[in-house]
Amino acid sequence: MRRLLAISTALTVLAPTAWAQSESVSVRPDTATVVIYRDQPVDTVQLMEQSRQPWSRLDREGLALIVETRTVDLPAGEGIIRFRGLATGVVPQSAVLEGLPAHVVERNADFDLLSPASLMEKSVGEVVRVVRTNPATGEQVEKTAVIRAGAQGTVLEIDGRFEALDCSGQTERVIFDRVPEGLGDQPVLSVRTRAEKAGRHTVTLAYLATGLQWSADYVARLDPSDGTLDLTGWVTLANFSGTGFPDAPVQVVAGTLRKDEGTVPVEPMVRYPQTGCWPQGTTTLGSGLEPTYKQDRVEYNGPPVIVPGPPPPPAAALQEVVVTGTRVVRQGELGDYKIYTLPEPTTVAARQTKQVRFLEREGVAYERVYRADVQGYDDAEARPTAIVLKLKNEESAGLGVALPGGSVAVMQPDGAGGVLLAGQDRFEDKGVGLPVRLSFGESPDVQVQTRLVKSSSSTRGAVTTDRSEIETTVTNARSEPVTVELVADAAMSRGFRIRSQSLRSRIDDTGYPVWTLSVPANGAATLKAAWTTTD
Repeated sequence: MRRLLAISTALTVLAPTAWAQSESVSVRPDTATVVIYRDQPVDTVQLMEQSRQPWSRLDREGLALIVETRTVDLPAGEGIIRFRGLATGVVPQSAVLEGLPAHVVERNADFDLLSPASLMEKSVGEVVRVVRTNPATGEQVEKTAVIRAGAQGTVLEIDGRFEALDCSGQTERVIFDRVPEGLGDQPVLSVRTRAEKAGRHTVTLAYLATGLQWSADYVARLDPSDGTLDLTGWVTLANFSGTGFPDAPVQVVAGTLRKDEGTVPVEPMVRYPQTGCWPQGTTTLGSGLEPTYKQDRVEYNGPPVIVPGPPPPPAAALQEVVVTGTRVVRQGELGDYKIYTLPEPTTVAARQTKQVRFLEREGVAYERVYRADVQGYDDAEARPTAIVLKLKNEESAGLGVALPGGSVAVMQPDGAGGVLLAGQDRFEDKGVGLPVRLSFGESPDVQVQTRLVKSSSSTRGAVTTDRSEIETTVTNARSEPVTVELVADAAMSRGFRIRSQSLRSRIDDTGYPVWTLSVPANGAATLKAAWTTTD
């Protein structure tokens, strides 16, 4: 939780002072564009569950490109421009600055978290004022002091004597005239410039940042009467960072993006104060690393400065979920990847998820089949078959669009005018022309049972050949005929070869031989086959 320190534990500046000669500060961007990437399909449910875990580091996961336009005042000669208001997960080494008519000598990233401890540590040698209040009389006395030691036991020089803060027996406040350079609650990018003349310019600052992710989810509504379905797709934008992007154009990129392990955000440097008086304790106590975050006896008078308390867990639960579906996302090309542009600028607030409809297709043709593995041994009892929906991602079948991988909820009519959830499945990214298979449940009405008729094994030299002969029966208790696909479990084994079969097999889109049986309503069908494998 952040708190505005205004009383006994406050920090306030009496008068702003220049940190460097010829310095310019860009407080915030004029506009920002957000492009969110992913290196693999994201499970929305798991993402939301993980966001509720206090140990998660979701602010360090995900990847986005932030492109900002800023108006900056360029100092003449040697100068410094400080860019504030960056995304908290900024990857500083990725920053690119364009449009600045000056030579950039160097750039630096600062993220030293402003706190009473860091303020003391950074102000060693600085002159401050100490206000002491007698708890018995309420009388206040103000003294000028010099900080001689920082957060690990603050030492002040007052009137030529050295005193430890909080050891006078009186209530103490320390008033600072300025915030030292580099302290703040947000990362700051600084560039040192050399320019012939001063001027105001509009520049573009682009950088990578973590903490933003996106996922895709679909709803398929079946119409068994004509063998079609309506498919709706939603993009979920998740911002786990501490920075919001108001009214920003947003794009998401689908594809297996390779990410450098060094693409990590700048970590804030956090210092904890040691506020106890003498004795300080053991060699392990008072190091300033223990989370004894006690904010007191520090005052900072001037323009209000937000000072963070103990940093909240980076994966704090998202504060808000927004759903919008008024317009559909546009799909484009980005090299070998697909890029989806939200129809209008949107606000991606800090710690918020937002869902935007990106796909709407009606009348998509599908085929409902049942699928089962054929074992090379006796089944003790009949097994249910998997229910599979087969779609062709082609325009002639009602699709013909690139589908980012994600989860699918299959809904079907309940017979009373409503719909019920029939099952769920996931699939990887599917390009145009590739088949889509959704296995969303098992059917107790369509079952399969295998009987091992004969098996044998022979060895010649170092090669062993196993032979299996089976008879598989499929029963259908439904009041309508069904199509059942059978795949030999041994088809994935080395040297698999079909020796005999009562029904001709075919190689399907999975790359394995499949037997397709038409099973009549309330009837049965049988497959007889033999195969060999070598090892």
